Amino acid sequence: MTVLNTPGSTMEQRSKPSLGPLLKRINHLRCKAWDIRHSVDTCGEIPLTSLAFQNPNKSTGLEYQSHHPKITRDALHAPDVPYEQYNFIDYGCGKGRVLLVASEFPFRKIVGLEFAPSLAETAQRNLETYRGRNVKCRNIEVLVIDATTYDLPPEPAVLYFFSPFAGSVMDKVIRNIERSVEKYPRRLLVVFSGIFVMRDKAFGSRPTYRRLLRQPYFDLYQRVL
Repeated sequence: MTVLNTPGSTMEQRSKPSLGPLLKRINHLRCKAWDIRHSVDTCGEIPLTSLAFQNPNKSTGLEYQSHHPKITRDALHAPDVPYEQYNFIDYGCGKGRVLLVASEFPFRKIVGLEFAPSLAETAQRNLETYRGRNVKCRNIEVLVIDATTYDLPPEPAVLYFFSPFAGSVMDKVIRNIERSVEKYPRRLLVVFSGIFVMRDKAFGSRPTYRRLLRQPYFDLYQRVL
């Protein structure tokens, strides 16, 4: 996953090298506190090259980083949809923190896609040990799969991306999504979290996706039917 500053960070702070290590330490402590409170293991920065698995897209995948819960909650509160009719699919779910936060919303089903088996195993364990007070969806699964080969179920869905892939892989993923929508027309919403240039390259430059919302940490798009 691509580095994304947590809420509260400012451009001025990011421009001061002396603050970098301190902010990183604070963010790490906050992340660990969240994990301890919820009995899970979602923290860390893990380059895919450090993991023992083989996949043709491994070299173009970006490192795992946990995603700030507030960003995920804000993004999922943004669309005005009947959650019970929508699947939620996290592309590149890593250790599954986004899945855990998404469980606070009454989605029809929640699916995490992860091609690194060790990360997917951790995500599955986290689902089993998670202590959340506001869980509204328990129909959750983690699939060990390359996102470029995943066939979307033919139901409305919220697709979630935390800058998981390089551009070449993202293009393949989106082509796969497009084939699914053309075969089974239905409403798709896309949340893409990351730096502006990655958001624009992934979905912002595509005429079949209309941007509904731009926030400091995420964009919300709708697939145009």
